[in-house]
Amino acid sequence: MVCALAQSVGRDSGRRPAGDTVRSEFERRGGVVMARVRNQDARRNQLVSAAIDVIANRGVGGMRVKDIADAAEISPRLVAYYYPEIEDLVDEVYRNAVDRYYWQRLDAISKLDDPRDRLVNLIDSGLPAGDDDMLNRALYELAVNAGRDPSHGTLLTLLFDREVSLYVAVLEAGRASGAFVLTEPVLSIAQNFVALEDAYGMHLNGGNSSLDPSVAAGLMRSYARSVTGADV
Repeated sequence: MVCALAQSVGRDSGRRPAGDTVRSEFERRGGVVMARVRNQDARRNQLVSAAIDVIANRGVGGMRVKDIADAAEISPRLVAYYYPEIEDLVDEVYRNAVDRYYWQRLDAISKLDDPRDRLVNLIDSGLPAGDDDMLNRALYELAVNAGRDPSHGTLLTLLFDREVSLYVAVLEAGRASGAFVLTEPVLSIAQNFVALEDAYGMHLNGGNSSLDPSVAAGLMRSYARSVTGADV
């Protein structure tokens, strides 16, 4: 009788079973945590974007927390909260460069079947996208500073080697399929491609009026034809 009465009161009062209450509270807190994580990720992305702009426009040597804060329109304390050391932000800029110049390009060529199309895709995606390509400009500023900072030199080497590996994979696949007849060792050709990307990119970022991205890409395709024997 007591049990029946307790059940009746529970139903009549509109109370939810304890299990449902706990589950609801857990889900609510989980939603709050997820929202906080998303907000933190968005803030970090904002700060990395600000760092890219500052490096591209002013160089990395004299970059200060205040510069990042001004570019992101937030307080210096908030910058320091997310990135206690300025080098942590520089590392994030390099990670962005690796994502764009390695992972995104790897994904793009993986969707193409013809080695010639893959090679053209690598050439086009390795050059600056335009005057407002801030990540590319920032990367060149970091490359200049690499001679003065061994840690930057190490990061630059890792990026270079990854980019070279993309060309190596495409060149080897093209040779295996008969699409390419290579005139030089695979590694030498691949390293030359990345070096040409960097050289033409430097001139494009420097405002060389004798070049634009399409001209630079055409010159790289000319080199590609000479070392692969393919019409690219």
